[in-house]
Amino acid sequence: MSSSLETTSSVRAGNNAESAVIQSIPELEYVPGDEPGIPDARVSTVLSPSPRLPFVGVCVLEKGTDVEIKSAAAVVNQTQRRGRFNLRKRQHDSLLERAGSYLFAVCEPRPERPVIAMKIVPATIVNDVVGSWIPIEDDSRSEVAYAQLTWTAIFDVSEVEEP
Repeated sequence: MSSSLETTSSVRAGNNAESAVIQSIPELEYVPGDEPGIPDARVSTVLSPSPRLPFVGVCVLEKGTDVEIKSAAAVVNQTQRRGRFNLRKRQHDSLLERAGSYLFAVCEPRPERPVIAMKIVPATIVNDVVGSWIPIEDDSRSEVAYAQLTWTAIFDVSEVEEP
C-alpha cells in the first residue's frame, strides 16, 4: 500500500471516529475547519463524566470549552501492536492557551471505527504525558512537530481489551 493511500485511509478513519464521538455525546458540537488552533468540537452545554466517558483531572467541562478528538485503533495491522494517538504541537499549544481538553477514543480496527472506550483529559495533563515532540523537517507542512502516544498512556488495558 502506498503512503498516500495509508494517509488517506488514516484521515478517513480519524474522521469516522470523530463523527462517531460527536454523534454519541450530545453536549459536543462539531467545529468546522482543519487548521492548527481550530478544535474538532466545542462543549455546547456543561459536560459531566459518565461511565461511558470518564474524565481525568477535571470534574466538568464548561460550555465553550475546546475539545480536540484523537482516535487510535485498538490494534494496528497484522502485527497487532497497540494503536497510537498522533498529537500536533501547534494544536496542542492552542488547546493549552484556551484551557482545552482532549477526548481520546480507542476504536475497533475497522474503517467505520466503532468506539470501544473514550476519556476526557485536559491539555495540561497531556502536556505532562508527552515525553518529547518530534520536529517535522518538511517546510511545506503547517505543523512544526508531533508526538505519538500509545493508547496505554491514557487508558488502562482493562478499559479497552477484554480479559
